[in-house]
Amino acid sequence: MIRTLRWLPALCVGLTLLGLGSQAHATPAFAKKENKPCVYCHIVPGGPRNFRGLYYATHNHSFADFDNEYEAKLAGVSPDAMGPDAKPTVPDYPNVHVDVPPVLRFVMKDIDGNNVNLARYVGKVILIVNTASLCGNTPQYAALEQLYEKYKDKGFVILGFPSNDFGHQEPGDNQQIKQFCTSKYHVTFPMFSKIDVKGDNQAPLYKFLTDKETDPKFGGPIEWNFAKFLIGRNGEIVARFPAGMSPAKPEVVAAIEHQLEQPAPSENTN
Repeated sequence: MIRTLRWLPALCVGLTLLGLGSQAHATPAFAKKENKPCVYCHIVPGGPRNFRGLYYATHNHSFADFDNEYEAKLAGVSPDAMGPDAKPTVPDYPNVHVDVPPVLRFVMKDIDGNNVNLARYVGKVILIVNTASLCGNTPQYAALEQLYEKYKDKGFVILGFPSNDFGHQEPGDNQQIKQFCTSKYHVTFPMFSKIDVKGDNQAPLYKFLTDKETDPKFGGPIEWNFAKFLIGRNGEIVARFPAGMSPAKPEVVAAIEHQLEQPAPSENTN
């Protein structure tokens, strides 16, 4: 992944995984430390690996970029599955090729600190927004939530990225931001951990969105809180709307509806 983030869900673990074979030796002390049973990564303790163990063994013995929900989908199992129920039903997993547009080749932290591989959203119409809780644009949360509720069943999603880059208008921590969004604006669309959208510590996703080399049509510095990038079903950046423009404006709604009318790309996995 382009971005490396730390998420250490249990190394099942703490497994001493040897090589890429199907067998591994579980270390109970590590499993206890990580508060996960050995069947988190194994079909049976010390036995063949399930999808999590296979992922771990083929990714440098690391869960740094592991998104349990996304990997479970690739493996053809339930995200909650453990032990034998977590054995991949997709024969080639984890060597499954997925066509992921460049803008979605990032792993981010959600508002609760869990890894989210943006490849989850392949084929959806996506509105990416940098947010803040103490801004004059903050009431846009209400219009954003209305858009999400109206179009989410048609394949639309909003990804909110809190940032404290403008006027120090997002001073709280992630849990404070989450509490604010849900209690005041009843936000249900995906919110992510606070990031920098400009400057030396700019998140790689936002470097991609704003760099003219990677986004020649809509690149350029983020001007303020609530700048909006629209991603089409094909994974192309198709529009950018200013921070001060309400998501309820007819031109924003029309652009979203137009993208939703486009056919979803066929899922290419092999």
